[in-house]
Amino acid sequence: MAKPIGLNAADFGADVSDLQNSAGNALFKTVQLDWSLPVDWEKGKKTPTDRSDACVYVIMHDDGRYRQKKRIVYVGLTKDPSKRFLNHPTAHDIVNRQGRASISFSFFDFIQGRNKIERVNEASEEVEHILIWTLWPYLENDRKMFTLPGMGVYGGNAWHILNKGYRFHGQMPREIVYPWMLVKPGRNRSAKT
Repeated sequence: MAKPIGLNAADFGADVSDLQNSAGNALFKTVQLDWSLPVDWEKGKKTPTDRSDACVYVIMHDDGRYRQKKRIVYVGLTKDPSKRFLNHPTAHDIVNRQGRASISFSFFDFIQGRNKIERVNEASEEVEHILIWTLWPYLENDRKMFTLPGMGVYGGNAWHILNKGYRFHGQMPREIVYPWMLVKPGRNRSAKT
């Protein structure tokens, strides 16, 4: 898809954090992802982590060409990263290629208070899906690539995702606001002459 030219975000008259629904709850749910420094994942070795917290992860690959730095090739979600990769054919395929693979984790930090997340599992799935859609051109994910986030049976939330920590050579956006309505403004001829 070509980059949309001439589109602006619709003016809702407020900052994302100030938008509320009719019940006074925050309209956009906020999550902060603190990405760890990538850890090299050597061929034939187990996943380089022993944590067992729910997290989203990014696998990067560097094929050895100097004109391209490590590229994000897979985004995933797991409840237990120490066990997730025992049977993960796509991850093992990426790790066993020529070049070097590395992995970065972000353990969830859902902001509480009036922005409380009731169903953390569904929220985690939505965040992963939005990341896949945001980074899709080079990803090797085989699921969630062809369905819009939040378009399943149960719908979804509006999200304000803050990416902190490791920057992935600029491949990961600092903030993602989903869904944000884009409009292509026409010529405003409302002024009286």
